[in-house]
Amino acid sequence: MKTTVRMKFSKTGRAKYISHLDLMRCFQRCIRRAELPIAYSAGFHPHMQIVFAAALSLGFESDCEIIEIGLAQEMSFEEVKSRMQAVLPEGIEIEKCYAPVHKMGQISFAEYEVTLPCENSEELLSLWREFLSRDKIPVMKKTKRGFREMDLKEYTECLSADAEEGAFLLYLRLPAGSTVNVNPSLLIDEFGKMESVSFGFPKYCRKMLLCAEKTEFF
Repeated sequence: MKTTVRMKFSKTGRAKYISHLDLMRCFQRCIRRAELPIAYSAGFHPHMQIVFAAALSLGFESDCEIIEIGLAQEMSFEEVKSRMQAVLPEGIEIEKCYAPVHKMGQISFAEYEVTLPCENSEELLSLWREFLSRDKIPVMKKTKRGFREMDLKEYTECLSADAEEGAFLLYLRLPAGSTVNVNPSLLIDEFGKMESVSFGFPKYCRKMLLCAEKTEFF
């Protein structure tokens, strides 16, 4: 009897340099090594029934990645988790396996923690407030049909901004659905263009995926 298993996993450390396409290949190989009874699609070219949630940008870490797999026969969630964790590479840790609650298409937002290494975080905090106070934050965003202008101010929710020793920390909520999707690097790149703004290489970590009601996606 076919069953569906959804896994929530983290992608940190060196694993952040695994592209989305390579991550798909990685999980396919690991499923074979774990000897899970994976279900396949019908037709002349059957493929594993695997679905990932919102793709993560290369170089980003994440605490909330989601993959859904179809199994040709029932297996306990704990068994699936233990078999997969035993064969997954360093930096990918499965938090839990469970039955899906929401449909993948219900993902609408993502929350990110952004760390900007800097020498004067208090000054950066002041400049950030000035940046967000603009009437508009226009950028050119690449789409499948080319480039189009987007006002980031309309889509940005800054949940917190903290000046710490040696770093400026941001917690952002941005659209992550099929209609509108905003990468936090767009916002940070635009912030970096401000006069007097200076920081090191940004670090990004996706912390949570949310539904339209801004409740956690499961």
